[in-house]
Amino acid sequence: MEAARALELLGEYTAGQWGMVTTRQALLLEVDDVTLHRLKAAGLLETVRHGVHAVTSAAVPDARPEQAVWLSLRPEVAAWERPRIDPDGGVVSHESAARLHGLGDLPNDRVEITVPRRRTTRDPNVFLRRGDLNESEVMLLDGLPVTTPIRTIQDLLDRHADASHVATMIRQAFEAGQIRLDELPRQISPYARRYGAAPGDGADLLEQLMAQIGLSVDDLAVRALRDTLGWPTRSSWADLRNKNITWGELARISPEIMRRVLDDANQQAAPDPNDKE
Repeated sequence: MEAARALELLGEYTAGQWGMVTTRQALLLEVDDVTLHRLKAAGLLETVRHGVHAVTSAAVPDARPEQAVWLSLRPEVAAWERPRIDPDGGVVSHESAARLHGLGDLPNDRVEITVPRRRTTRDPNVFLRRGDLNESEVMLLDGLPVTTPIRTIQDLLDRHADASHVATMIRQAFEAGQIRLDELPRQISPYARRYGAAPGDGADLLEQLMAQIGLSVDDLAVRALRDTLGWPTRSSWADLRNKNITWGELARISPEIMRRVLDDANQQAAPDPNDKE
């Protein structure tokens, strides 16, 4: 088969798969191994991993290693035909998901994918983890299924990842608007005991994690307000009551801060049971 015709046929896949095509997909188009070899010899294709090739004219995305591994899990099926949670595929997770979300600086020398059933691989640079995910825990990044930031944080807490690394991820995810402080304690409460916090106490765990990077939860919330409202960098939690900010702004920027301010106000308004008239 002529190179031009082969590339035209492969384009049915490469256009929707980040410039990549699997060997199985090529064979379905009747582009055989010999033709693939000739395309590679001519510098028109390159092998990304065993059974996955990319057109050399395509831009190389930062997620290419994860994309290539994900494609190889179901090499005969087009990326756009796979469900977000694929019973025969997988979802990028753990350190790999953190990297794609731009969170933390955990070592990431292999691709990690959560799969719904036990699978093995001979590739030492790929780790397939058996796990169950639901639709709310998976999002698409440029068409690639990846665990959400909060599920990624939960997975790393479940593995007892380094506390300072997880704390950095939490800070970055919160500042990027990817997680909410008012929901986070409940979401991480199952992992409190493994980090020495009170069992089931997500708020205690969150405070302990933040302490690892020299912050408190209050510091984190006020930093978000400073960045959003343009407050001076020296503004602190104690300064909040003196700022000209509406309840609507508080609710929009940080429901957690609004709840804390209301709690403080209620405590100050409550009569002291020890006071006697």
